[in-house]
Amino acid sequence: MLKKLIYLLIIALIFIVVAGEKNLNSVKLSEEVAFLPTIEKVQAEPIGFSEKLAAGNPVTIVFLGDYVTSADSLPDGHPNHVSLLTEWLDEKYPEQITVINAGMNANTVSHMKERIASDVLTHAPDLVIISAGLNDALGDWKIPVEEYAKNYRLIVEEIIANGETEVLIRTPNPTTSFKDNLKMLPYMRASSKLASQDKVYLFDFYQVMSNDVHTKKIAQTDLIQNKLYPNTKGQAYLFGEFKNYLTTAFINQ
Repeated sequence: MLKKLIYLLIIALIFIVVAGEKNLNSVKLSEEVAFLPTIEKVQAEPIGFSEKLAAGNPVTIVFLGDYVTSADSLPDGHPNHVSLLTEWLDEKYPEQITVINAGMNANTVSHMKERIASDVLTHAPDLVIISAGLNDALGDWKIPVEEYAKNYRLIVEEIIANGETEVLIRTPNPTTSFKDNLKMLPYMRASSKLASQDKVYLFDFYQVMSNDVHTKKIAQTDLIQNKLYPNTKGQAYLFGEFKNYLTTAFINQ
């Protein structure tokens, strides 16, 4: 009987020890969890172009476009809107802004899409200003508006994919032909829709110039060369309207 009692006591003691170890492990685990710091992963919002500019940080702007943007857009050798904007920015933000003109004559969005890496992203821009549509709608290629919209969207998405670059879309000017302007309207609407994305902005120059022609009685023929492209006066007008947009709606937003 005594042996049986001792045996039962030994079994009970083993059970108590095992149970105690389990509870101790549980307590240790609880303490470890309790003392672990709570870490919240907060992803910092990328600083936008306007904020960098206001902070005095160096910034790079790339202009991507067709003949209207290209450095040789005026046969008389006068500065076009990109050159005028560069001079104005240099005066307003001395030695802070680098401007790259990646405009190229006879370009459609299909052409621009192929040179994004080499002509735009290689400069690590903070802002890319894009203008396209005249050649797509009215040039020799006659790019369907669906293809235009698709390629334009791919361009924008590739540029903003790294999270550090913003895009400003500038619609082109209306022409001196009513019929051609009707052809351009679907392309302008497609361009404007792209500005619904984050980090994509719109300067609707087409609408600005159209409004001025009708309300201020501006003669389009005084601003356009070859029925399509701004002449010296037209480039100066584009510069003035673009500068107004930048200072009132974009840089100081």
